[in-house]
Amino acid sequence: MEFLNRIRQKIGNLEEKDFYKYLIIYFSALVLIVFVIILAYYLKVASLQESIDDINQMREGEIRTLLRRAEKVKKQRQEVNTVLAKDPNFKIKEFYEKALKRLNLTKFGKQREAKSKNVSDNYRESELKAELRGMNMKQLCELLDALEKTKRIYIKNVVIRRSEKTSRAIDVSLTIATLQPLKEKAT
Repeated sequence: MEFLNRIRQKIGNLEEKDFYKYLIIYFSALVLIVFVIILAYYLKVASLQESIDDINQMREGEIRTLLRRAEKVKKQRQEVNTVLAKDPNFKIKEFYEKALKRLNLTKFGKQREAKSKNVSDNYRESELKAELRGMNMKQLCELLDALEKTKRIYIKNVVIRRSEKTSRAIDVSLTIATLQPLKEKAT
């Protein structure tokens, strides 16, 4: 209370001219403070709006990329389904044996059993692992080329080692696979 009394006394002792001068200074400072606050508010809003626009543009770009990828996957799935529909009874083991015979490579090959596993709700992957021993690089390239040209299968893994038994020859571990459509469940 004492503090307010001092202020009243100080204001009461002022001349009218000084009182108006201090009043103008006080209101000017008040208007200036309000102006600075409003300016800071609008600058911050503008900055945040610009950030939102940038984020939205990035998101739109990502969405476009995802839509392009989805379209590409859809086309690839259609291509896979078309290839699978051409030969529904495809057997990877028989295909591999025929490829070896056609290229006169049967003497090099030892294959293991094919394994199958579900890779999605629609497809089952059949995988064949094979060992080829004592062949040369030209023969390997011809085999890989023949396998690569066949759309029905794909090469998953190739490991090439120098042959321990024959000089100037290689041993190859090869993994190839194909997709099979899953049989529809009886309803």
